[in-house]
Amino acid sequence: MKKWKIISLTAVSLSFIAINGYLIGKNDSEVQHTVYVEDWTRVKEKNVVETFHTDGVIMPQEEYDIYFHDSEKEFQRFLVKEGDKVTAGTPLFEFTTPELDHLRETVELEKQQAEGEIAGIDEYLSTLLDYQASISSSTLTTESESDSASESEFDETALEVGLRINENASSDMIISTIEQEMYKQELEKSKLEEEVRKYDSQLNSINEQTSSAMMVSETDGIVKEVNKKLGNPVITIASNVLAIKGQLTENQYKKSETGMPLTAIAAGKKLEGTLGKINDYPVNELAIGEENHYQFEATMTEQPEALAIGTKAAVSVVTAEAIGVPTVREEAIHHVKTPYAYRLNENGQITKQSVKTGLSFDGIQEIKEGIEIREVMMLSPDHVPQNKAYFVTEMKPNNIKKSAFEEITSHEKWESFLIGLIEK
Repeated sequence: MKKWKIISLTAVSLSFIAINGYLIGKNDSEVQHTVYVEDWTRVKEKNVVETFHTDGVIMPQEEYDIYFHDSEKEFQRFLVKEGDKVTAGTPLFEFTTPELDHLRETVELEKQQAEGEIAGIDEYLSTLLDYQASISSSTLTTESESDSASESEFDETALEVGLRINENASSDMIISTIEQEMYKQELEKSKLEEEVRKYDSQLNSINEQTSSAMMVSETDGIVKEVNKKLGNPVITIASNVLAIKGQLTENQYKKSETGMPLTAIAAGKKLEGTLGKINDYPVNELAIGEENHYQFEATMTEQPEALAIGTKAAVSVVTAEAIGVPTVREEAIHHVKTPYAYRLNENGQITKQSVKTGLSFDGIQEIKEGIEIREVMMLSPDHVPQNKAYFVTEMKPNNIKKSAFEEITSHEKWESFLIGLIEK
């Protein structure tokens, strides 16, 4: 009998334990659970800044090439040497312009030709005047008089042919024709004299110029290279404006855009600037199995002083940022279908809270919606058996510091203390 009672009691006890174990383990069970929270964190206002790091070198921002075209000029000498500092307007080299002498010769020849034509017109006018004076206004010259005139200084017959004078024309008609011809010649002479004055003006302008000229710098900088063999460019000038130049990996290239802010450390100095240029073509020839690199150039907000060209720089490029936003540690956010977190509320319960996340970088997650700054989120364990389960935390008096208490209000101090003692 006693044996039967023992067996029955044991069976009932095991059944009771099994049923309670099932109810406790069931997710939708109404049996209250108490969860031991090993680690937790607060929602804090922080800046989430996504960056990548690369190397760069301090280099001149621009290089200016100076060319010399010898088809129209003759080179004389360089006026600067490599390493010289130049400013806008500094003479770089001297050359002559042979075409100036050729132009002078051409103008002088045209002037002489015009003056020769004027002399010819003057001689022709003199002949016309003599011919006009020899004409009688009343009667035509007789044959004998014509023979006598043929021996004069001018050829009347040639003039009559040139002037198209009819042999039966009257003296008045001949004189009128001569006067018309003289008017035409005077008009032509006036035009030629105007041309001579124009040529004189051109010659004066040419003579005021020198056949020797100089090429000057258009910018401030340092003479990087002088090609004494006169191969173009004959001079290369590196600008005084410095920039950071380097290379990006393929992943960095995909994230990069012009205008992105960056910081750099060069020779112990912190520099700030922005991505100015990104070359879309790889530095090296494309090859299968090799990673491509892309040239970039960054402009600096302020030009550094006493920083040598070629100084190496550690560059940090900001690809995205969220300033002054609610944040938690990344491990506080769980992802199934939608992101959620476990919140430790003031009632000592754990509640599952859906959240909308933003930028995440370096272990920090931006929270856009769902939880607020200063709320407490559970880190470990990473799940709870049921929603609104109660929790307990370990008291660590050795870790309590004065600075920790200064960050919370008196109400929160007592509230946090009591939450740690709650157990159901």
